[in-house]
Amino acid sequence: MLLKKSLIALFVTLFFISCSDNDSENIISGEHAEITQQIHKLVNQHRVSKGKSELTFSNEASVIALKHTKYMIGLNQINHDKSDDRFKELQNLDNAMAFAENVAALQKTAEEVVNAWLNSNGHRKNIEGNYTHTGIGVEKNSAGHYYFTQLFYSK
Repeated sequence: MLLKKSLIALFVTLFFISCSDNDSENIISGEHAEITQQIHKLVNQHRVSKGKSELTFSNEASVIALKHTKYMIGLNQINHDKSDDRFKELQNLDNAMAFAENVAALQKTAEEVVNAWLNSNGHRKNIEGNYTHTGIGVEKNSAGHYYFTQLFYSK
């Protein structure tokens, strides 16, 4: 009986570790980690140039952003579908009080996507907004084209 309980406890532990760590690993060390980090760096450089504070990178928010990126890839279009759900998830996970998001597709580099956002009034407003944290989800579709989601929030 003790062995059975131990095996169940081990299974439950491994299940939760694999579910939560795999998504975080994809953000931190996955194949798109470099472009994700570069987007974060470029956005923060722009914010600092405008007298704003740097955004803290959130792995949890990045997992949420990556889920939306994969959803957009599945539809083959960029969108803000169910953004209220992402805000609620951030409220529950990290006490988010304000929220915005930028999405894009088909840019080839971090510089291209950040420049595209900065050349759009609405996207630039999000980048320069009074937010404290960000999550970024980057993924390629089957044709090798990037899709992007960047979430902004403050506590």
